[in-house]
This record gives sequence, structure tokens and C-alpha cells, in this order.
Amino acid sequence: MHKEFINKLIDKITQQGSITDLYRIATENHIIVHEVNIGSGGGYYFYEKRYGVIILNCALSYFHKLIVLAHEIAHAILHPFEKAHFTHIGIRKNKKENEANYFACKLLDVIGFWKNDNLCVYEHELSKADRGFIETYKNYSIL
Repeated sequence: MHKEFINKLIDKITQQGSITDLYRIATENHIIVHEVNIGSGGGYYFYEKRYGVIILNCALSYFHKLIVLAHEIAHAILHPFEKAHFTHIGIRKNKKENEANYFACKLLDVIGFWKNDNLCVYEHELSKADRGFIETYKNYSIL
């Protein structure tokens, strides 16, 4: 998918940036989000009975959850009938994962995640993994 197409989808689901709550975005797009302790994984997405379902690891920090949720929302919207499992970020040869990473990065930008003062205020609460995810997404957004 072209970046222009993805950007238009993001404008549509956020109503040109007026909706900034990822949980609301999920609900309004017929995506159910369950938070469950799933061990070491970040989360995953699957489609069942006319709904997208995201399982989000409740053990993640708040900011890490938002990154994973944005990524899984991307799969739900871009690849609705395919299962996806969030493990780590990175530029890979998998086209669908790269699309989901780009979508998530842009979605996080539109909702103001990158400009959120709390990222700095609560920086001491971010784990090493959180910092890695955030830095990777920031770098991904300039590709």
C-alpha cells in the first residue's frame, strides 16, 4: 500500500486528527481490545465473527501499550482477515509488517503521542524496551 493511501486512512479514522484516543479509534472501527497478561509478547490481532480482536499485554507500560495498540489497529485496518502477532519493531522484509509499522507511526503522530509531554515527564518510568520501541518508531517515521 502506498503511504499516501495509509495517510488518508488515518485521516479518516481519526476524523482529521479530532479523535486522539486509540481505544475509541478501535471501538469505532469494530475492533475489540482485551488486555490480558500474555507473558513476553506485546499483543496480537485476529478476526472473529465480523469483529477485529486485539489482545494487548496488560503487563506492558502505558506508553508501550499505546505503541502495540497502534500497530495492531494498523493490522486490523490494513489486513483485517489475517492474524498478526506483535513481537518487536524493525525494518523487515515483511511488507505487511512494514505497512503496519508505518501506519502505527503515523497514527501515533496524528494523535499527538510523539509530542506528549508525559513521554519526558515519565521518562524514568520507561523501560529499556519502551525506549527502544520509541526510538525505533521515531526513526521509522523519517523513512
